[in-house]
Amino acid sequence: MPDISLERVQFSYPGGVDVYPEPGLTVALQSGVTALVGENGAGKTTLTKLLIGLLRPKSGDINVAGLDVSKMTVAAMAETVGYTFQNPDDQLFERTVKAEVTFGPRVLKKPPADVERGVAAAIKVCGLEGREDVHPHDLGLSERKWVAIASALASEPSVVVLDEPTLGQDFPSRQRLRDLVTQLGAQGKTVLVVTHDMDFVGEACPTTVVLSHGEVRYAGPTSNAFGDRALLKEAGIEPPHVTALAQAIGLGECVNQAEFLAKWSR
Repeated sequence: MPDISLERVQFSYPGGVDVYPEPGLTVALQSGVTALVGENGAGKTTLTKLLIGLLRPKSGDINVAGLDVSKMTVAAMAETVGYTFQNPDDQLFERTVKAEVTFGPRVLKKPPADVERGVAAAIKVCGLEGREDVHPHDLGLSERKWVAIASALASEPSVVVLDEPTLGQDFPSRQRLRDLVTQLGAQGKTVLVVTHDMDFVGEACPTTVVLSHGEVRYAGPTSNAFGDRALLKEAGIEPPHVTALAQAIGLGECVNQAEFLAKWSR
């Protein structure tokens, strides 16, 4: 059974056309790390908000980790799905980093020992040790995004949704983010990364779903997606720089630097 499934899901904003044309959006995701990519307006962020109940579909079925989202409140879904907005300022409102990270598990009324364990682990893995007493809005964009990620992880959810997590991140932070999502996937969690950063997709996301004009054009191994030039053109996607370079010099398909170097050294 997929960890996330949407079947014939239709949704439209007030006064707008359907985001997902007839017969609606159908896609299934297993555990591990999956990228959700596509041009602006493809329906990516709408999909993620449907997953957590922030938006409700006109029709169709949405199941996340065995839960029928239509029967769940947003608060109830927060125990299963850790979610970060593209703009961290949309979700940061506490006076200190630790209070922010603690908010979710405390509201969910987790046992104090579980709260402390989850908060400490999230702060550590997100590189926020020593920043616990700082006001989140006194931090730069990169660190604010890490506070949002830590807040999403502190409740120890089985599903994690990250919307444009690499925006504003420098190279070391991108590497930490890659290591984090890889670790979460190895732990059996379902991680959905919504991004326009194809270099990060190649480094961190073994599976990719391509949306174009509200329709799933591809769902499968990332390497196959980046090797399909017609698909990328249709979806308005540029392949990773290393993929374009490998194709240009005849190395074949490479989605990340490790693959490129392995083929180059043969």
